[in-house]
Amino acid sequence: MVEGAWAGETGWTRAVGAVLAPASWPYAAVTTLRNRLYDAGRLAVHRVPARVVSVGNLTVGGSGKTPMTLWLAEQLAGRGRRVALVARGYRKRRRGVVVVGRDGHPLVSASDGGDEAVLLARRFAGPVVVGEDRVAAARVACEECGADVVVLDDGFQHRRLGRDLDVVLLGADPRGQRLLPAGSLREGPGALARAGAVVVMDDPGVWTGAVVPRGVPVVRATTRATGLVEAAGDRWLTLGLERLAGQSVAAVAGIARPGRFLAQLERLGARVRDARILDDHHVYGPGDVAWIAAAARRGAVITTEKDLVKLLELPEPPPVLALRVTVDVTPPEALVRLAAGEDVVCGGDQPERR
Repeated sequence: MVEGAWAGETGWTRAVGAVLAPASWPYAAVTTLRNRLYDAGRLAVHRVPARVVSVGNLTVGGSGKTPMTLWLAEQLAGRGRRVALVARGYRKRRRGVVVVGRDGHPLVSASDGGDEAVLLARRFAGPVVVGEDRVAAARVACEECGADVVVLDDGFQHRRLGRDLDVVLLGADPRGQRLLPAGSLREGPGALARAGAVVVMDDPGVWTGAVVPRGVPVVRATTRATGLVEAAGDRWLTLGLERLAGQSVAAVAGIARPGRFLAQLERLGARVRDARILDDHHVYGPGDVAWIAAAARRGAVITTEKDLVKLLELPEPPPVLALRVTVDVTPPEALVRLAAGEDVVCGGDQPERR
């Protein structure tokens, strides 16, 4: 109900949004005070013996942080850096710091490490470490995993861990016009003054209401489907997207912006005959499995990779394919050089400056 109120698409949800609006005032006051204490050095910032690059945004969920984090980590690793991914491990069951994966293999379940972290562990060849205390998680990444670069997933608001660059994603989000809990904004556009680079996602213009401060480099990125993933035992096989063209499919997704997932399937030529839309980070149960099994008898069932890692851990995993997505960044070299701490090249590869 709350997320529906953020969009305000009906009279009822607009009324709920109006009720929630006053609760945004104390949230804004606390957030502002906290940032001022960090800016003044009254709250401690802890450093680790590695370059720290944070990928984050201003809103809650659905901005493309996970594929952007993966892309940036892969680019840095390709330059010979020893990269570790660090995240909170949202809704993970195991407390404390957890090494979720190494060498492209998860070491724990999605319930123990978090669904997004296990997905990253399957996709990234380096270590993936999670923890409620991200300073402690980053230290483990450095001391036990040998990282000289830490890419911090969803870390813009986590100021306790010192970082060398904040990459902030902006996207067109109709929910992101008011602060929590009345809207999806964690911070207002003024927070972009802390950004080292801004990435405008899937939109030709900067997100409505956001003003990128002058001097902050701006690059653009689009999400793009690259294939379908099919589980074969412990291996994930990548199949061609042509399998979707002209096909009637069912879709199941527990993500923050399911509308974008459904639209992506339609753009790839599929006809979505039915959809089961669940809360972000949904924990799958028998009812979900029964729905997927029934849908699979009528044709293919397509989900996201974040959902796939959880579905495969069920006692009897249902037959599904997952849509794999990546990001295309323009210009890519400029952002990677910023993240690596190198001098940004001049000329056509220079990011826009605001």
